[in-house]
Amino acid sequence: MNKFTNFLFFLLLSTGLFAHGPSRQKVIEKVEINHSPSVVWNLISKFDKYNWHPDIKKSSANGNKVGSQRTLTFNNGKVVKQSLEKFNNQKMSLTIRILETDLDVLPVNSYSSMLRVTEDENNPGKAILTYRAAFYRGFMGNDPPEHLNDENSKLKVKQFVKNSISGIQNNLK
Repeated sequence: MNKFTNFLFFLLLSTGLFAHGPSRQKVIEKVEINHSPSVVWNLISKFDKYNWHPDIKKSSANGNKVGSQRTLTFNNGKVVKQSLEKFNNQKMSLTIRILETDLDVLPVNSYSSMLRVTEDENNPGKAILTYRAAFYRGFMGNDPPEHLNDENSKLKVKQFVKNSISGIQNNLK
């Protein structure tokens, strides 16, 4: 083999060696809610009371403190298990992690979400809800099937987040 052929052979091999798996995906939604921050926080801060999400038929939890776990049963019977990872009553923020998921409902790995309520600086007395979700797609290897790829995983999480926000807003009417 000549030097050029050796170089091409090395280049061909190295591209496979340096291939990487999925990248971290994020979904961030920020909305104004026509209620005081304390009213919004009072609703979402109760980890053990998750009856405001329109896609959830049943929720059961073993508490409302860091380390608590809950099981969400969706309207279609699929189940997702979560844990409360962080809780800050003064900053009105909480972080939730998915422990187990049905990939048909939320096709994700290493999912965590943070919800935070602040006062709208432009409209005192109204709340700003920030919902941040970070996750990897449902298939961690290269070449995922379509239903477990980045686009579909992000689409499902976006829909879940938007439905969460809608549920909060509708519950406070």
